[in-house]
Amino acid sequence: LEDLADAYPGDLDETVLTEMIANTLDSHASTIDLRTDPAASTLTVIDDGQGMSRAELRRFHDVAATAKPRGEGIGFAGVGIKLGLLVSEEVLTETSRGKNHVATTWRLASRHRALWHWTTPPGLVGERGTAVRLRLHNALSPLLESGFLETAIRHHFKPLLDPFFDELLREHYPRGVRFQLNGRELSRHRRGAPVLAPIALHVGRKRKPSAVGYLSRASEDGVIAEDQRGIAISTFGKVIKRGWDWLGVSPAAPERVTGLIEAPALASCLTLNKVDFV
Repeated sequence: LEDLADAYPGDLDETVLTEMIANTLDSHASTIDLRTDPAASTLTVIDDGQGMSRAELRRFHDVAATAKPRGEGIGFAGVGIKLGLLVSEEVLTETSRGKNHVATTWRLASRHRALWHWTTPPGLVGERGTAVRLRLHNALSPLLESGFLETAIRHHFKPLLDPFFDELLREHYPRGVRFQLNGRELSRHRRGAPVLAPIALHVGRKRKPSAVGYLSRASEDGVIAEDQRGIAISTFGKVIKRGWDWLGVSPAAPERVTGLIEAPALASCLTLNKVDFV
C-alpha cells in the first residue's frame, strides 16, 4: 500500500479522495454523495452505480487484484479504498446489486496484515450502488473538511462540473454526474474569462470531435491562480495532467493563460495507476 501511495504525485488524503470518486464513476454512478461527520471522524462516499456481487466484494479485498483492463476506466481497481486503510482505523464497504446486499469492514491489523470480515449492512445504499465509510485516524484530517473536498473535486474532475463538456461526455455518462456534499449539490457553471477560445479536435474525417476544450486568457491586469495555470488534459472527466511542462511549450505570460481539453479516447493509454499517459 505504501508503494502504491508513492506512485501518486499528490498527498495521500487527496489521492484517497480522487481514487474513491474515480471508482464510483467507473461503476457508472450518476450521483456521488459525500458526507462528513467530524464528531465521529468519518467520511462516507455513496454512489448509485452498478454495485458489486458478493464474490466481487470478496475479491475486492485482495490488495494486489485488478479487474480493470486498460481503457475501461479512470480508477485503479479500488485503490482509493485500499489506500484508505493507511489513513483509517476502519473501512466499511456496503454494496447492493439486485438480491445481493452485503457489507464488510476492513482494517490494518499490523504493518503486514489487513483483516476484513463480513458485517450487517448499515443501510447506506438502496437497491443499487456502493457506499464506503472511512473512520479516520486523524480527527483533524482534511478529508473531514467540506472546503477541502469541494476544492479537490473541482480541481480533479472539472469537466464534470462544466456544461461545456456535457455533449462530449454524454456517451460515457448518459445520466450525467451530480456531486452532493453534506446535502448540498455542487453547482455547475461554464468557464468565464475575458478571452476564451473553444477548441474541437477531429481525428481523420470524423464529423464528431474526438476531444473538445478551450484556452482562456486573463485580463491585462489579471493573474490566474497558480494551480490553474497551463493546459489541463482530462479523460472521462478526470484531469490527468496540468501545466506547461508536459506540452513542452510556454506562452509569454504563463500566469495569464489556462485551458482544459477533454479527450475520452485517451483512457486507452492511461498508465495502470491512471495518473499519466503511456
